[in-house]
Amino acid sequence: MRFVIPTAFFAGLGFAMRLQEEGHEVVLAPRGIHDRRLESRYALPGNGILTKRPLAEVVADRATYRDAIWIWDENHSVEENELLRREGFRVFGGGEWPERMEHDRDACLGFVGEYGLKPPPSYSFEDPESGLRFLEEHSDQAYVFKPDRGENRETWLPISNDPAEANVELRHHLRAVRSTSPFVLQEVKDGVETNVEVWFVRGEPRFAFVTLECKRKLTGDLGDLTGCAFDFAFAAPIDCGAVAESVGRLFPHYQNTQYTGFADANVIFAKDGVWFLEKCERFGYNAHPNLFWNLNRAPLGETFRQLIDGTFEPNFAPGFGATCSMYMDHPTPDTFIDFPEAVAPHLYFYDVFRRDGSLFAAGYYDNVLIVNAFGFTIESAWETVLERAHDVRFSSRSFRVDGDRTDYPSSPLRRYEALRAIGLV
Repeated sequence: MRFVIPTAFFAGLGFAMRLQEEGHEVVLAPRGIHDRRLESRYALPGNGILTKRPLAEVVADRATYRDAIWIWDENHSVEENELLRREGFRVFGGGEWPERMEHDRDACLGFVGEYGLKPPPSYSFEDPESGLRFLEEHSDQAYVFKPDRGENRETWLPISNDPAEANVELRHHLRAVRSTSPFVLQEVKDGVETNVEVWFVRGEPRFAFVTLECKRKLTGDLGDLTGCAFDFAFAAPIDCGAVAESVGRLFPHYQNTQYTGFADANVIFAKDGVWFLEKCERFGYNAHPNLFWNLNRAPLGETFRQLIDGTFEPNFAPGFGATCSMYMDHPTPDTFIDFPEAVAPHLYFYDVFRRDGSLFAAGYYDNVLIVNAFGFTIESAWETVLERAHDVRFSSRSFRVDGDRTDYPSSPLRRYEALRAIGLV
């Protein structure tokens, strides 16, 4: 088969490499980067490994790829994605709908609200002073600070578990904020945070899985927020409580639109109800390598083809997939990456190129790769993923080592036990 992988930040590089290893013809199509300081580094990932053509060039020459399957990583280049769809190309992922769900908060909340999913109470502010007055008036409640514009790390959560102390922490933070972006203060809800994802073929739900993520870079759930420092994924019945109370509420929309693809919802199952946090329907974050590297029994190319042509039937193992993101503390160009041959099939690369037979990180991004492992328990999956991570060596590498620990509030092991105890999975 032939595949084109349009990419913004090489989240789909690992998929492209696996498809080529399976014997398929693959073209990696970067959209380009706007930060000129990183242009020379951005140009490197995939070099010496895959055929690369700029996305604009591939779209202009799209008649050449009429028989290809286009796998869109992340949500970017919406006009190109929708053009291909209108012209009947086989496109998986991306497009106007997931772009809006990820980046238009009001549209997203309006959509899920029609089906009974509500976010924790949130309050919008234009400047820190008005937010401070609000916090002083509600001093017994903890809140999360979420800027309308900014990076993941700019979302701010208090450290204290005591609501009054957490409120004081946030007031100190607001006094130090220099950003001019409007922001939201969202009530902190005590419960089990979970991501639920369902895969559809022409509106029919075919498969569901649950992901338990940790999003801070440092062990003990410390440090900056990142996309995903590590996660665990496991298959779930489509009719289980976790699905029914989250994505399951949205089934009528996906059935009416004859949707093919996946739909997700990040929610908190709390004592006072189910609270919606976000949905992005973005392909290529940790959960997807986790699903396809660790749980899927079928070849990757066949799975994509079946999803596109409507013949997809789930073939996933019971048990748990685990991923662990490996970073460079200080992204450095031309960083040599070394690992045993036996570990190679379990690695999913974001930032790598080949030169003189060796692999190097380009250093345009701090997240170099994901390590994958399978286990019949969370503990055994994590033990294996750590063994493999320790075998991968590069300068200033870092990764979390506490996936099976229970001494921090967002412990996936404790969250899984809670989901089981309250009958959601």
